[in-house]
Amino acid sequence: DDIHDDLATLTGSKLMARSQIAATTIDLNQGVGAKDLFTGTTQDVIVEGLVIRMPNDIAAGALTSISIHTDDATPLVFITAAEGAVANLVAEAQLSWAPADGICLLVAGKKIQLTIGGGAEGAAYVCKVVAKYRAVVSGGYLA
Repeated sequence: DDIHDDLATLTGSKLMARSQIAATTIDLNQGVGAKDLFTGTTQDVIVEGLVIRMPNDIAAGALTSISIHTDDATPLVFITAAEGAVANLVAEAQLSWAPADGICLLVAGKKIQLTIGGGAEGAAYVCKVVAKYRAVVSGGYLA
């Protein structure tokens, strides 16, 4: 345990295989298109879970859906546009992804993005997004 604690002190929470959490917010009152949530930094990471939580309000305006995915040529989709349909974006709703058939390998430099469909929400609509992940090699993290 002393060796592990010393390694953790030296490398912080970015130690290989150690469970890490990244959190951010995103305002859905933006135009259509992909918005960056997280970027794989320094080394590859394995994403083990992701959740987005709506504010205490009901989505409106031109917004029709959201989706969350990687920016790979063949993206891994965490939350589909059907799951993120405006009818599901109600007060304090949570949409989540946990791997049923595997995990997501996000290579350094690749991103997790949220795509807004339809248009802007019409007013500030700030959501919380949290990802659970592990570095494949010490030093990897989501920024």
